[in-house]
Amino acid sequence: MSKNVLVISTSLRKNSNSEQLATAFADGAREAGHNVVEISLRGKTLGFCRGCLACQKTLQCVIKDDANDIVEKMGKADILVFATPIYYYEMCGQ
Repeated sequence: MSKNVLVISTSLRKNSNSEQLATAFADGAREAGHNVVEISLRGKTLGFCRGCLACQKTLQCVIKDDANDIVEKMGKADILVFATPIYYYEMCGQ
């Protein structure tokens, strides 16, 4: 049975190691018969959380940026994959 797979690449550099790994994973998932959507955060506008908690009541963020579309796709995914560079032993802050 095929799954809906969402692959999110967080690297801000084109053709980075993280992006290449994300692409290889996505290619393998497609070959295995899954439906795959790839998203790169490069070029996206993403605001910081304001801590207003409005999302808990409305299930929508009050910040109108590219995150809303990404979150919608996350909700439809059966499998969620993050590919991120590691800076100083942690995920990148961007």
